[in-house]
Amino acid sequence: MMLAALAALGALVAFLLYKRSKAASPEVARESTPALDRFIRDALEEELAERVLGIRRPTPEERTKLTRTLADEPDADVVGRIEALVRAVELEFVRYAHEADVETTVRVRYEDGETGTSMRRLGLADVPEAVRADFEKRGSTRVFRTWAFPWQRIRAL
Repeated sequence: MMLAALAALGALVAFLLYKRSKAASPEVARESTPALDRFIRDALEEELAERVLGIRRPTPEERTKLTRTLADEPDADVVGRIEALVRAVELEFVRYAHEADVETTVRVRYEDGETGTSMRRLGLADVPEAVRADFEKRGSTRVFRTWAFPWQRIRAL
């Protein structure tokens, strides 16, 4: 009876630690916004589709595994291909004093030295708080960030 109670308690503690690790911490929440996440996923899906899937102009149905992988449901085969092809994903935010929005660029640097880029204008509210703070604090027009794929963000407890 005591052993069963200890096992149940252990399972409860493990579940609570798991839920805690999945919850967004203030630090993580500051580094992204739903609009930015959507843009990054769209840009990466478009940029990586042909290289990762090996299909010229793949249809949305053919992109399903890539789409799910970028949406935090990783497929081991797709992750392996991305890891072999991509050296880094970088974000560049450009804000000019006379403009209300921010020019946002996703830059994919490949292992073979090539680079792919995608650009979109986002409202200032759609840019992460930490980036807005850098614009204000440093008074610069450009802010850079390195971006990590969902499977690369796993933290130890």
